[in-house]
Amino acid sequence: MPQTGFNHKKIGWLSNTFNQSFLINNMKMNKVFIAWFTAGIIMLLLGLGMLYIGIYFFPKIANEYFSPVFRKAGETDWTFYVHPFILAFALKWFWERYKGIFKGGILLRATEVALVYGIVALLPILWLTFSAIDVSLKMTITWFIYGLVQAFAAAIIFAKLNP
Repeated sequence: MPQTGFNHKKIGWLSNTFNQSFLINNMKMNKVFIAWFTAGIIMLLLGLGMLYIGIYFFPKIANEYFSPVFRKAGETDWTFYVHPFILAFALKWFWERYKGIFKGGILLRATEVALVYGIVALLPILWLTFSAIDVSLKMTITWFIYGLVQAFAAAIIFAKLNP
């Protein structure tokens, strides 16, 4: 006589395996999310700090922001505050994909990530920006340094929280 109904005992191992796999993946996602969010907050604070340091120590470069090339303060200010989180998302993806390539201590790995980001992403776009928009070489260099510092800080957080 054929058995009717659903036999839970036969698939109990599958259910347990699925639950364990789900929990492990959920814990990984929590670590990824926490690392991403922490990096975003730290990069936002670094950005604000470097902005005020730049205004104080390099007032001539800060005056360039009053050029007609740049938008006036107003409705797009929120993009400054969102940028670190978008960058943290991209750097976190890069970190998850290539972290096995970077060997050594935390500072060495963070330096390598920052340099790769600087050479692959920052240098080409800043070269294009410098050649197409009326900004000084000094301003372009400060943007490059700003980007390197942000990537370095994010990589330190990723290396500590999710090696």
